[in-house]
Amino acid sequence: MPSVANLSLPGTALPGAVTVTIADGDALKKQIAQYVATIAKACTKDRFVVALSGGSMPKLLTGLLDLDVDWSKWDVFFADERCVPLVSNDSNYKACEDHLFSKIKGEKPTIHTLDTSLSPAQAAEKYGDELNSVGRRFDLCLLGMGPDGHTASLFPEHDLFRKPDGSVARCILDSPKPPSERVTFTLSTLQNSVRVCFVATGDSKTPVLKEILARKEGKLDYAYPVPPYPAAWVRSADGGAQWFLDSAAGGGL
Repeated sequence: MPSVANLSLPGTALPGAVTVTIADGDALKKQIAQYVATIAKACTKDRFVVALSGGSMPKLLTGLLDLDVDWSKWDVFFADERCVPLVSNDSNYKACEDHLFSKIKGEKPTIHTLDTSLSPAQAAEKYGDELNSVGRRFDLCLLGMGPDGHTASLFPEHDLFRKPDGSVARCILDSPKPPSERVTFTLSTLQNSVRVCFVATGDSKTPVLKEILARKEGKLDYAYPVPPYPAAWVRSADGGAQWFLDSAAGGGL
């Protein structure tokens, strides 16, 4: 478990409603899709601003293609992005384009990609400005979690997580996980989301999940004190979160 020494995080990890759903295969895809579509439809603003992630997330979101979704209302950002060409297999945008965006029939969402022609620091500043220009916060933030408890490109032992500076987005030049250069939205930006949803699959996630979530009166809730994993600290503005797990990840909780 990472050390809590010198951990200086903004605000607090507020208590809030935590919902945990455990399912497998197509059932998991359908439940994630229904959750996302319901939130998108309930959004009363002109634009629905969402942050997506890479990893297994793009494939798990393909259930949205079977639902009635007004994609034209969506402004899509990436919770983090690798500083690589958009055609690279390391690009989170490319993963979402291949599995989701390219398969949308009719009007497409507005997709905000990282400007990879800029330096990582310049790209981060520009990406933060783009979010501010369309609403300053995410209506929904869809995140994954690594076996080490990282989410987006916020890593447990990295200063980007442990010593935040109030930026909307920042670059990381020494990511513990390759590629080393990335841009990520910061903890405070993710915490300001109206809704936060995590998707975690596979038994490699179970040990950290057992530290983040605890049973209280027979129900899963956030553990307290909050462990120093980024995924434990990213919650919505009201302190809540939705977790979707497969049985491999969540069966032992």
